[in-house]
Amino acid sequence: MKNLLGILFCASVLLAGCNEANAEKKTAPAPQPAAAAPAPAAPAPEAPKAQITNIDWAKALEMQQAGGVLIDVRTPGEVAEGTAPGSINIPLQEAEQRLAEFPKDKDLLIFCRSGKRSMAVSNFLIQNGYERVFNVVGGFLAFPKN
Repeated sequence: MKNLLGILFCASVLLAGCNEANAEKKTAPAPQPAAAAPAPAAPAPEAPKAQITNIDWAKALEMQQAGGVLIDVRTPGEVAEGTAPGSINIPLQEAEQRLAEFPKDKDLLIFCRSGKRSMAVSNFLIQNGYERVFNVVGGFLAFPKN
């Protein structure tokens, strides 16, 4: 019985000592460095990347009249069935190899059949530094039939 009381007494002393050490750790302030080093300079903000602007055919044809370039990214077979007057055919599959044919100093009015391929080419152009990229919504399916 004396042994049991002795063990309980020792255990309570140890627990009390551990709790005090933990309390000191929680309340003690963190040591401060002798001299604070200057904060590194913040990196210069990146220039905002160009974004693709979606336009309809009325706006695309107006922009073409003002010097914009209509680019049909469909296959030559699709283009043979009809395209927008004055457009240039650079199929999606050839866009990377023919990148130099996309003028950087003009509005690029990109269209395909319905809009998926033109958006892919538009994204590709933005990633390659082009800033004046316009996706013609609805593609050639939405082209006004006169």
